Amino acid sequence: MEKTKKAIVIFAFAVIFLCGIICRYFYLMVLSPRDDSAATKNYRVERGPILDRNGVVLAIQTRLFRVFGWRPTLKNPDYVAKKLSEILEIPEEEIKEKFNRKGGDLIQLARKVSFEAAEKIQDLIKSGEISGIRVDNDYGRLYPEKELASHLIGFAGDDNKGLDGIERQMDRYLFPVGNQEAISGVVYGNQVYLTIDVNIQNFAQQASMDIMEQYEPIDGVITLVADAKTGEILAYVSMPELDLNNYTKYSADDPIKRNKPVIYTYEPGSVFKVFSISSFMHIPNGITPESRFFCNGFYTNISGNPIKCTGHHGDIDTGDIIKYSCNPGTCMASESVTPEEFYFMIKQFGFGEASGVELPEEKGSIRPTSRWSDRSKPTIAMGQEVQVNAMQIMKAVTVISNHGTMLMPHVIKKVVDATGHVVFENERQPIMEVVSPKVADSMLLMMERASVDRGTARRHNVGGVRMSMKTGTAQVYDDEIKKYSDDKFTASCIAIFPTEDPQYIIYNVAFHPMKGGITTGAGIAVPAVGKLANDIISYKGMARTGDTVLGFDGTINASQEKNFAVIDVVPDFTGASKKHLLPLFKDDRFNLVIKGEGWVVRQSPEPGTPVEPGMTLEFELQ
Repeated sequence: MEKTKKAIVIFAFAVIFLCGIICRYFYLMVLSPRDDSAATKNYRVERGPILDRNGVVLAIQTRLFRVFGWRPTLKNPDYVAKKLSEILEIPEEEIKEKFNRKGGDLIQLARKVSFEAAEKIQDLIKSGEISGIRVDNDYGRLYPEKELASHLIGFAGDDNKGLDGIERQMDRYLFPVGNQEAISGVVYGNQVYLTIDVNIQNFAQQASMDIMEQYEPIDGVITLVADAKTGEILAYVSMPELDLNNYTKYSADDPIKRNKPVIYTYEPGSVFKVFSISSFMHIPNGITPESRFFCNGFYTNISGNPIKCTGHHGDIDTGDIIKYSCNPGTCMASESVTPEEFYFMIKQFGFGEASGVELPEEKGSIRPTSRWSDRSKPTIAMGQEVQVNAMQIMKAVTVISNHGTMLMPHVIKKVVDATGHVVFENERQPIMEVVSPKVADSMLLMMERASVDRGTARRHNVGGVRMSMKTGTAQVYDDEIKKYSDDKFTASCIAIFPTEDPQYIIYNVAFHPMKGGITTGAGIAVPAVGKLANDIISYKGMARTGDTVLGFDGTINASQEKNFAVIDVVPDFTGASKKHLLPLFKDDRFNLVIKGEGWVVRQSPEPGTPVEPGMTLEFELQ
């Protein structure tokens, strides 16, 4: 009996001890604030910045302030609430509610308060106009470009923990943990450089915003720009965008938070013909560029309703399928291969698998051939019955721009520590040869045919640069009525340019446009892509056919050379070419608007106008 009691006591102590260990572990791992080596040494910890490829700051830790109320000395709370509301831009009733809320004497009223606002509150306290208010130091994340590339950049919370986007994916690099040395009492996180170029990002954002305003697509717009030779993403737009400096105003399930280029999956429509026709040309015993087809407006070699075309194209070759986006031609081309061969090629192009970009993504889907009907092969060839995300499309397009070799897409350029040492840097990463160089180069030329004459992408309005393009207009399947909708469409366009030596890829897609009476990729996406391409061409100083090339005989006549440098006043730009205007793109004092081609014939403001930061310079060229 005595031994039994002793055993019970020992067992009870063991259980209590074990429970204590579990509770302590739970506190340290779940409940306790983030710990790091710097914190234990009483150093201040600073989260590293996020920058564009050229060093423009997109996210940075900055000194901010917290505002508290102290009940024992708070007098005339209604008046204090009124004054604080004016400065903090917080509803007066919300501040009053916090004053009246039950709890301790210290009341947190606001976080991440700007220096200007904190200074105004301090002045009120010093003058005795308000009492019972305290302003303390705080450190928070600032996003200088606000909405720009917001879904890519993401957001870091009050505890300096990344919650979304690159802030979350690169949290282990941005937040200093481990053995970093303190510099002047501060331990700094690494600097993360993105692949995006903030100027191209601005161009892409404006092109996307134009679509949003003109056509009001229900589910927004995606615009991606990539370096055609490296796979680096130069612009990343998911519209509508977020105000990162006010991220907490959005609810957890707000659709605006969806990172569409990697999360949103959809049927891509006829842009997919680039990959299906390339597959049919690559597969042995498939079609060739010279294969002939006859389009009478319908494809009937299936069960059920015929597949319709947008026209009656008559006798056409393979390139005409891409040029006119011919549905019957695509369906007839699909007859040259087996379902298994086609499925294999779709997977080779990367569909149904994650793209591998440095972001969490939904990989979409392609059903196995065992679940295909007799309509599936021709329908998938047209870009339906397959779910993709936009990043997968961009990755697949690199096959066409790189002579058949697929590249890994990247949004991270490099990571640099606080001392300037490069922690790692992404390089061009070829994955595999998906189609032969001959097939890829043939497709590039076929896409060029779509951008000229009567091709579906002819309205791009890009002069002097060869463009390879493909449009898409996909009906949207409605789960409620169990069929494709008659009024919801996905409008898109791919562009690769210049055709002879691809440098850039643009992919634009608008989801369910509901205004303006246009729903096609040719009508909505092509003009937007053309505007964006023109902006990139001008920004990068790319040569256009027809540009005047001036000879140089070895002598300089200084009196004939106009000085276009902008110092204190706006100079006379009359006669300047676009190349003379290029330096202005990099001058953050100005917003630049260029209309037309040729040389400057009119400008606004007039020559001699004093320069002011943020002013708009507008030029008309002829």
